[in-house]
Amino acid sequence: MTSLNNQATGILDWFFPSFCVRCKIPVSAHVGICQHCLTDLPLFDLSTYPNLLYRPDIAELFPDCQFDHLMACAWYRPPFDGWLSQLKFSNQIFYKNVLQQIITQQVSTVKTHCEKWPELFIIMPLHHKRFLQRGYNQVAQTWINCLPTENVKIDYLVRHKKTNAQSSLTKAKRIKNLQDAFICHQNLEGKTVAVVDDVMTTGATLNAATVALKKAGAKQVWAFVTCLTPLGH
Repeated sequence: MTSLNNQATGILDWFFPSFCVRCKIPVSAHVGICQHCLTDLPLFDLSTYPNLLYRPDIAELFPDCQFDHLMACAWYRPPFDGWLSQLKFSNQIFYKNVLQQIITQQVSTVKTHCEKWPELFIIMPLHHKRFLQRGYNQVAQTWINCLPTENVKIDYLVRHKKTNAQSSLTKAKRIKNLQDAFICHQNLEGKTVAVVDDVMTTGATLNAATVALKKAGAKQVWAFVTCLTPLGH
C-alpha cells in the first residue's frame, strides 16, 4: 500500500508540480517549503525553552498569562505574518502546507523536551456568526493534521459572545471585549488541556479561554499558537 501511495504521489508531483514558497525549487505535493529553507527560518528554539513563559524576553512581553505553558513557532513577522494573513482572510490554502510543516516540527520538539503532555487539545472556536461569514476555522484547518496522535476537540470550548475584532483594540479594551466570551460545558476535572490558536498578540483571547477551561475543572492549561506578536508590531 505504501508503494502505491508513493507512486500516486510521484504521478501527482509530475503532472501538478509544487514549489517551495521561499526559493521556488520543486518540492513534493504534501510540503510547501524545502528542507533548506525550513532550516533557515527564524523559528523559536524550543529545545532550550519548551515552555516559552520561561524565556525572559517573552515573559516580560506577556506578564499576565493565565495559562501555565506556552508553545509558539515564531514571531508574527515576515514571512509568517503574510502566510497566516493570506490563509486566514483570503483562504489561500497553499500556505497551509508550509505552516503545517513548521507546526509539526515545533510540536515534536516540545513533546520531546516535556516530561508531561496535555491529555487533550482544544481548538480555539469562532463565534458561529463569524464562522458562517468566513466559512472555515483557519486554526482547525491548519492544526488538526499536525496533531494526528492527539485527542483533539473542536467543540469543547464555545465562543458564545460575539466580540469586536481584536486587531483594532488596545490591551485594556481587548480584555473587556473578551470578558465571559467563552464557556465550556465539559467536565475537565484534574486534566491538563491545551488550547490552540493561530496568533497571540496580548494574550487576552487565550487568557479568556483559559479562565473558562479552569472553571470547567482543568488543572493546567497550555497555549499552543503558531505565532507571537512582537512588541510594537
